[in-house]
Amino acid sequence: MFSSAIILFAFILGFALSRASTCTVAATKRLVLQRRIDWFLGIMVAVSWSALTLFVLHSLLPGTAARPDSYAMNATLFAASAVMGLGAWMNGGCFIGTIGHISSGNLSYIATFLGLALSRLIGQWPPVTQALDLRPVPRMSPDTGLLYWIIVGSFAALVMWSIWRIYRRRQQAVIALGVMGVAAALLFAHRPDWSYEALIGRFVQGQPVSQDLTIELAVAALFAGAILSSALNSRFRLSHAGLRTTIWCFLGGTLMGLGALYVPGGNDTQLLWVMPGLAFHGFAAYLTMVAVVAMMILLFHRKNR
Repeated sequence: MFSSAIILFAFILGFALSRASTCTVAATKRLVLQRRIDWFLGIMVAVSWSALTLFVLHSLLPGTAARPDSYAMNATLFAASAVMGLGAWMNGGCFIGTIGHISSGNLSYIATFLGLALSRLIGQWPPVTQALDLRPVPRMSPDTGLLYWIIVGSFAALVMWSIWRIYRRRQQAVIALGVMGVAAALLFAHRPDWSYEALIGRFVQGQPVSQDLTIELAVAALFAGAILSSALNSRFRLSHAGLRTTIWCFLGGTLMGLGALYVPGGNDTQLLWVMPGLAFHGFAAYLTMVAVVAMMILLFHRKNR
């Protein structure tokens, strides 16, 4: 029964994700080139709903939901985040955006999965693992002081703002963002290792399948929900963007995967699990990734002009 709920949450997450059309690369491009912050605001709405869900779980049902690990903000974290940002820019979409491209029928993004697989092979190379340093540190808590409550208050304000938008304007995208945040929180809180990037890593490393195939079926349900949502919205059409795009997706996926190994976690995990769970390194990792994506967009935009 519990496994069925996990799979259902994954399906709902994929369906909502496709409706919300959330992507860090797209939001950064909109911010840099059009000076519009609305797509980033939408991303933070999903983060806030995830944070609210985790807060309720930990308050009302203590001990029943996992909490994200927190890591030191050292050179490894920032370097890995920068590599992940560069990979996302090359890929033309972040970890979440890749789901959107796949769900719309763009076959070029299958190469992103191959790149993620290669990154796991590279990550097992002893000189790479020995050169990196990731140290767990204490998670943020009410004892952290003013910063903790500022972040919690910001999340609460965004949740209230989204409720107002839903009530006054009935905006489907805002509803989808809220559903996306709640479903992601329920998934990560009970199966922190469920992401599609982690599943690819387990396949590459020859690890056994999960009990009752829960993780494998959850990832399948994620993409099934996204594809169904895209099809119902008349956005699904099998296509191929060409060899050049496919190669860039492969290279971008490789860099994204390498970054995710040592952050650790992709930007989907940072946004919908680590940041809502108030593991402070997630904020630093995500902002670093966004800064690199913005830099690359601005650099090549000026070059093209």
